Amino acid sequence: MSLQTTSSEYNINSIETLSFRDAVRTRIQMYLGSNDNEGAIHGLQEIISNSIDEFIMGYGNEIIITLHGDNVVSVRDFGRGVPFGKKEDGTNTLQAIYSSAHTGGKFNDKAYQFAVGLNGIGAKATCLSAESFSVVSSRDGKLASAVFEKGNMVDYQEVENTNGIARGTYVKFKPDAEVFNLEPINISFERVCDICKNLSYLTKGLKFTVELAAVNDNPGETKVFMCEDGLVDLIKDTVKSPVHNTVINYTLSDDTNTIEIALQWAKGREKSYCFTNGVLNAEGGTPITGIKTSITRTLNKYFKGNLTGELARTGLVYAVSCKVANPSFANQTKTKINNPELRSLADKAFAEAFTKFKDLYPNECKKIEDFLLKEKKAEEAAEKARNAVLNAQKQLTAESKKKTVAANKLADCKYHDERSSLYICEGDSACGSIKLARNSDFVAAMPIRGKIINALKNPLDEVLENEEVQAINKVLGCGMLDHINTAKTRYGKIFFAADADPDGNSIVCLLLVLFYKMWPELIKEGRVYWAQFPLYEVTVGKTKYFAYDDEELKKLPKGKVSRNKGLGEMDPDDFERAAFSDEARAIHFTMEDVEEAKEILETLLGNENEARSQYIFENVDFTTVEGE
Repeated sequence: MSLQTTSSEYNINSIETLSFRDAVRTRIQMYLGSNDNEGAIHGLQEIISNSIDEFIMGYGNEIIITLHGDNVVSVRDFGRGVPFGKKEDGTNTLQAIYSSAHTGGKFNDKAYQFAVGLNGIGAKATCLSAESFSVVSSRDGKLASAVFEKGNMVDYQEVENTNGIARGTYVKFKPDAEVFNLEPINISFERVCDICKNLSYLTKGLKFTVELAAVNDNPGETKVFMCEDGLVDLIKDTVKSPVHNTVINYTLSDDTNTIEIALQWAKGREKSYCFTNGVLNAEGGTPITGIKTSITRTLNKYFKGNLTGELARTGLVYAVSCKVANPSFANQTKTKINNPELRSLADKAFAEAFTKFKDLYPNECKKIEDFLLKEKKAEEAAEKARNAVLNAQKQLTAESKKKTVAANKLADCKYHDERSSLYICEGDSACGSIKLARNSDFVAAMPIRGKIINALKNPLDEVLENEEVQAINKVLGCGMLDHINTAKTRYGKIFFAADADPDGNSIVCLLLVLFYKMWPELIKEGRVYWAQFPLYEVTVGKTKYFAYDDEELKKLPKGKVSRNKGLGEMDPDDFERAAFSDEARAIHFTMEDVEEAKEILETLLGNENEARSQYIFENVDFTTVEGE
């Protein structure tokens, strides 16, 4: 046995000691989370957090964030102003605060009781990773300014405040592209507005003014964010279809910490927010664990049904904001809060909040109970349906071994691989046109009767019992829902084919919803398309042109115009040209398309009549609707 040798040696000369500045600039991921645009934005959030800490301690009620162009951004607060001057050991305090490790005023609770930063690292990392960084502090009738370039201080001044500049701190910086080199830096106005809007929910009465400075032809823009109801406003802005009207809001304190909770059940997905001292903890932590435990236990105390944790939180949108004297974060970027005492405090907060809510709003509480019990019944039905799917899939697997597929009126193709296509079409006549025009080696056609079942509006068990859904499942051969195996799909592509009119568009929409609910993996893999067919045919001499809408029709040469009444009435040659030639058009559905369309699909095709009516009245121009 021999040891592998390399040309490089590992010895005492291999050991390096980096300065704090160099360590930050070469390993910014350790301090700001990443060396991409998110890291640069996190640096801005660190500066804003310092200003928020001042407000929390009772100093200053406005923060002004200005984007000056070219990723230069400034933050102005009206707090106490960062301390400056020289200490007895000769240390320049302002320089040390922004560039020396383990220097700051947050190591005890004398200056800050509820601070986000503990180690004074965030602002230093922002300064040392910046191409340029300057800070001006106004306090005690004096002004001090420090200027840094690539982490090195190049100028420092102290003067009397003869111009009456308001107390506070002004920081202006530009992140260094040499440090944040993973992608181009882009500190956008929209992103900063989103950050400040979220922060305003946590700081009642604090005004965030976001300014986009006027540059060249850009006139600039200003937006202001301020909340009087804090977390309640967050819940109201987030919830679209509430189950009950009143947001549950409660604050509870122990000897050192304070927790505020706000929550509301809604017809949607569970969503949680966790904040500590004004900073979002994206991964939650002990307060979220505590409130989840309390929700399950408390609801089962008052409600019938023996709800599981997930069922109890069905559609729940909830936020927990903690003010903690000594926060223990999982990492420097503060994505998770670990203080164990917050678990029990959050648990107690919800239990007390819901007990009082039940006494004050019994009708509201009953709405929650009815909603959750209905969801439980739906989940039980869905579980029954999933078992039925599993059994059906086992039967389908057995049938597939016989190399046959029994489906109503399927005109199958000879080969089943990535080259093959299945056209799901509207009606027998359209299917007949496809059969006449197709290459039967690789193209299969399957008709459906009119508008297929609405998979958003109807319960899962009813969807699964639908004959046409069962037929499509047999034809695809890959299973569905949790029991899907796309490798077994009998066709490389699936096309929806319907008439080029509103009814046809509705059928395609319903098919897309169905596939989204039952066979989402096929959309994710890029197998699902919408075959486009011409609405008009224009004949000029012996030449025939296709127009897919009124705009295209206007651009065609003048000739004999005929409107296609349906796919079943198209000439086989025209159908082959429209569907299978190089001229064929199709919209390729992706999961991103479906996700973007999901909200509107649920609005228009779901159970919420009020939301549907509101959408129609907001988006339809009734002045263009002709009477009978």
